[in-house]
Amino acid sequence: MNDRILGGLNPEQERAVRHVNGPILIFAGAGSGKTRVIVHRVAYLISQGISPREILCLTFTNKAAGEMKERLKAIMGRADILPWAGTFHAFGAWLLRQEAHRIGLPSSFVIYDEADQRSLMGKCRRELNINSERGTDASLAWLANYTRDTMKDLTEVAGNFPFNPQPVLELYEKRKRENKAVDFADLLYVPCVLFSDYDDLKQKYRSRFRYILVDEYQDTNTAQYVFLMNLAGDEANICVVGDDDQSIYGWRGANVDNILKFRDDFPNAEVVVLEQNYRSTEEILGAASALIANNQCRAPKRLKSVQGRGKDITVCEHMDDEKEAGHTAIAIENLIRSGVSPRKIGVFYRVNALSRVLEEAFVRRRIPYAVYGGMRFYERREIKDLLAYLRILVNPADTEALDRIINVPSRGIGEKTLAALKAFARKKGIPAVNAIEDAIAGRIVRGTGLRGIESFGRVYRELARRVGMGDVALLLSQIVETTGFDTALKAEVDGEDRLNNVKELIASAKDWWDIGRYLEEKALMSAVDMDAGESISVMTLHMSKGLEFDHVFILGLEEGLLPHARCMDTNREIEEERRLLYVGITRARREVTLSWSRQRTMYGREVYQVPSGFLSELVSY
Repeated sequence: MNDRILGGLNPEQERAVRHVNGPILIFAGAGSGKTRVIVHRVAYLISQGISPREILCLTFTNKAAGEMKERLKAIMGRADILPWAGTFHAFGAWLLRQEAHRIGLPSSFVIYDEADQRSLMGKCRRELNINSERGTDASLAWLANYTRDTMKDLTEVAGNFPFNPQPVLELYEKRKRENKAVDFADLLYVPCVLFSDYDDLKQKYRSRFRYILVDEYQDTNTAQYVFLMNLAGDEANICVVGDDDQSIYGWRGANVDNILKFRDDFPNAEVVVLEQNYRSTEEILGAASALIANNQCRAPKRLKSVQGRGKDITVCEHMDDEKEAGHTAIAIENLIRSGVSPRKIGVFYRVNALSRVLEEAFVRRRIPYAVYGGMRFYERREIKDLLAYLRILVNPADTEALDRIINVPSRGIGEKTLAALKAFARKKGIPAVNAIEDAIAGRIVRGTGLRGIESFGRVYRELARRVGMGDVALLLSQIVETTGFDTALKAEVDGEDRLNNVKELIASAKDWWDIGRYLEEKALMSAVDMDAGESISVMTLHMSKGLEFDHVFILGLEEGLLPHARCMDTNREIEEERRLLYVGITRARREVTLSWSRQRTMYGREVYQVPSGFLSELVSY
């Protein structure tokens, strides 16, 4: 059995696997066989007589937990001796069901997902007679989750909120408990509170789970950290695996200090550094290592390749973003023609707004692509909303467009009001938007929806008057201004990103004068036939974590984009941006191409750019 468990491991991997008792920190660099070490370590513990029932394996994704179980079955040759393996939230839910009575809940409590949470938050807000824009309920939900994940006081994080959110959040907690429900943040926060209040509970689970393994420890937040410290106990048979150089989720509460200060929590901890990289070439690792060495807050490590020297990293300078996108598309087209599978090509960027010009270049060359973990540019909600405004202006009979935008931004128009308007319009034989004034005059539309219909009617008439007075870009700008579309987006959690997408859409419409032809081109772009199974992968750098490709293209290496303008105030923020680029580069097996543009159409205006300072760091090795 030991030959099966230890065979094929390098010396550092074997050292990590053979460790049994006491705390251990495993720094697992990119491509160093992290999952293999975790799985073989669990198998080794079981081979040493430790009951699988006493082993707890915590991951961040169901996929990782599933892979861990499958690999363990293969090594052990049986499926009946598996430890408890799952996500933090799955374990928290299991624990809460055992102890629900302590907080007055039945063990059959329901778990609210994001949609449930937003819905209940909206009901609580309206119950308190607080009116706000679309997206506010999502912002309130984010605030409720973030304060519990980070264990911060509400006053620390709610400074810029448009109203005092505390009464809404308090009512939300009350209604949630009345509904015998918990949300995702509760699944870790509530056990932390229970551990603090009930010492017997803490001892119960310490005795049950004597050996703890944690994957991706650098991504843990404060609630997860407190949760683990309570479980570890005096025996402290805790093994954490991670890479501080790949900590890129600080914006959602992850704290890289958790892994960097592990030795402070456990002074006698053994530390193993996995530096043998099985994925990337020497050239790729050399550049990535030179880049990340500029971070001051990190554990020293330098990855070594088993793949040989490989190709130099390519850095491309372009006159503008159109040239950058076109050059990238041509390079990818040449790779595919040479026999490279599209699935082995990844294209990354820091901000979603950069995808528009890139997607258009791919469509022109009929390069199959899939936006990984997100939507294509012209499928995003805010883009479809604005295009629907254009559609109703050129074709007043387009009821699908009307249905989409009559309440965008929110005007309080209900289904009954809209149905009454449509029925009246059908009787008169005219489009619904053209029947608004007569419907109001004839008192067809009444009640709370009247004011909303009047508001929409004024907006429509004003915009219809402006059709033909400028190019499509000007009309889109007027739609945003006249409707208050931008103000509504600002109230949303991801409002800034959505506003940037809107500005990109406006930029795409510059010098287009025929609204119908513009809409036709965008519709054809959305409908282009792509085989998702044989597509290149397009995504943000954040989404690339955990993936790997033979060929990687990273666009937009410019100051203000990477590092991002919002993340340049402190050294801590800049270091996370540097880690983000490091993650992107180390996704590549064979080849990396980095690019930047001297001029870029950014959010509707031409901007002169300078290359990212990170470029000089990674090409200086």
